Amino acid sequence: MSAMNISNNQETDLLLIGFPGSQELQYMLSVPFFIMFLVALFSNITLLLVIVTEPSFCEPMYYFMAFLSVLDFLLPVILLPHMLVLLWCGQQFIQLDVCLTQMFLISVLAGMESSMLVLMAFDRYIAVCNPLRYSTIVTKTFIFKGFLLVIARSTCIVIPMLVLAKLLPYCNASIVNNVYCDYNSVINAACAQTTLSGFYPFLTLILGILPDITLIGLSYCMIAKAIINLKSSEARQKAFNTCSTHFFLILIFYLSVTMTILVSLYENNVPAYVPVLISALYITVPPTLNPLIYGLKNKDIRQVIIKHVSNCGKISK
Repeated sequence: MSAMNISNNQETDLLLIGFPGSQELQYMLSVPFFIMFLVALFSNITLLLVIVTEPSFCEPMYYFMAFLSVLDFLLPVILLPHMLVLLWCGQQFIQLDVCLTQMFLISVLAGMESSMLVLMAFDRYIAVCNPLRYSTIVTKTFIFKGFLLVIARSTCIVIPMLVLAKLLPYCNASIVNNVYCDYNSVINAACAQTTLSGFYPFLTLILGILPDITLIGLSYCMIAKAIINLKSSEARQKAFNTCSTHFFLILIFYLSVTMTILVSLYENNVPAYVPVLISALYITVPPTLNPLIYGLKNKDIRQVIIKHVSNCGKISK
């Protein structure tokens, strides 16, 4: 049988080509992506260590931060090393099962990040709009169940994507027009598609992203109304500072999601490398910026980091 015969077994290789029609761009882009990889790893590890080692951070808000940092640490660890090899060395073969595993893990982690933002929005809503009941509602049991729900929800949404992609027939050395294995690129590399496999991304948008955005929007509308109604300017400032960090995270994540969706809808009207670049930024930018925003916007975390840096400076002297 020829090398291009249809195969569904684990020996099938897919060809990741990076940025289609603009491979020379890859070498230049490897530098900023490498910097983002280092920043994401270092900043998320730093944030996790600060939260875990500081006794005063035993509060629900910091548990949510820590969980989000774990997600933001795992995403670049799974994606960026292979992506950097592709950018440095050019197009690479990847086994179908390895590609599908990467697609599944990245999709689950991205879905969990969206769900975590909803959980954090609910936490901020209770803290601002119903502060007297906060300690009785947002308990350790609530947080644990919330984490389990985030994991289960994202996994249940993504598993059908994995099954649909796995069931499609692939020709050996089918071309994946991307720097990593995302769902749309993988199914477009298949020798044939089903209606359901092509429609499922829109279904995940309806089941996942739109409900998350709606719930977050409602939470922050009520938070904004509560802040405006506060009589004390000091209380308003404190409530605003409490929520502003989370709001910046939401803005970054859903702006990248919106750009990815818009580009996918109009990909025939833009250069072929643009959708690939946007999808790569969608996965890499939030894990890089989230811990930096926490460090800059959260006063308590900023003070602890400064204290540790000062102590290290004194020890080195």
